[in-house]
Amino acid sequence: MEGYLQFKRAARACLVCGTSLPELERHPTILTLSPLDEAVRQDLCPTCWDRLDQKEYFSYWITRRYQQGPSAEDRRLARSERNEALWALFNALYARTDRAEYASQLFLLAHLLMKYRLMAYKGVAADGRLTFFHGPTQETYLIDDLPLASVSFVDAMTSIDGQLTQYAPARDAAGPPGGDE
Repeated sequence: MEGYLQFKRAARACLVCGTSLPELERHPTILTLSPLDEAVRQDLCPTCWDRLDQKEYFSYWITRRYQQGPSAEDRRLARSERNEALWALFNALYARTDRAEYASQLFLLAHLLMKYRLMAYKGVAADGRLTFFHGPTQETYLIDDLPLASVSFVDAMTSIDGQLTQYAPARDAAGPPGGDE
């Protein structure tokens, strides 16, 4: 009986005609039994299902295909845009003369940039501030070390989110290169 519960994943193409199935929202799937009582999954496009003369199967169902999310390349692009915007915001706040007013945001941004591997933590400076290093520019940044209980990270993140769009890289309105013109 265990063999009935183990069968392969949904196929990418129709068993009969080879039509690509991931683009379809739904398609029929049948489960047949081999002579050895093994479950055999067969995915069909709706057209081939309608043309099927003998519908001899153990079971069937309608497989639902969900639209794919962004591709790995699109996710990488989004990460690089996010990183660029975070880095630009960090630099803008760090360059301000009233930097102490933005201490919680700088603290959080420095740690985010460290998490995203744009900066490296180097330790505590003699004056008690945290030292971060940015490899590409070879610059060292000193950030006030804040007691965790004294900072509202929700407020700091809300403020960062509000400011981040100002520093996000501009998207080309014409679309990606190589498109139809």
